[in-house]
Amino acid sequence: MYVVGVTGGIASGKSAVGHELEKLGAKILDVDKITRELLKSGGELFNAYVRHFGEIILDADGNLNKKVVADIIFNDETARRWVNSVAHPMLLKRTRDFLADCAAQGISLVVLEVPLLYEVGWEFLVDEVWAVYVDKETQISRLMKRDGITAEQARGRIDSQMSSKEIAERADVVICNNQNSRRKLRKNILDVARQRLPAMLSLKLET
Repeated sequence: MYVVGVTGGIASGKSAVGHELEKLGAKILDVDKITRELLKSGGELFNAYVRHFGEIILDADGNLNKKVVADIIFNDETARRWVNSVAHPMLLKRTRDFLADCAAQGISLVVLEVPLLYEVGWEFLVDEVWAVYVDKETQISRLMKRDGITAEQARGRIDSQMSSKEIAERADVVICNNQNSRRKLRKNILDVARQRLPAMLSLKLET
């Protein structure tokens, strides 16, 4: 089993890259999706957040108010470190369980989408790392549109994480995703897959 880690800054397009690799036959685990499951009302991480931050982080229906939580995490280094210390062990366990299941099933290629792969030191889980790169202005624009926030808020969230440049410098492969074109992104992925993963993909690479 060969494991590729897909990482990159916020709003860089990691899920789009993962989706394209999934169409080529890879088995995907999106760590953000696991996080969202754990943060649903009654979830393990949801309960931990409420115990720590109090009901101020809940909306009128008793669900997590994601904007309030994001404001806390991205503006308070102490709070962000606490969240990471609680969330990452839970996510690591789920990820290891997933990899064990894939190995037992004889799956040849696994992709882990991990936003903070380098920050949390998860390189040991993967055989190579693909970084999804976008320039900062594109990143700001996408994040503003996606989350309905201001440019200042977007910059703050981006600056709280490792820069796209540093991630790209550390990765084995860099996938540029500056252009809002799924066709061009797919071509970039196919070009890299032809070179690095042909024997591990279960579907024939298309021209």
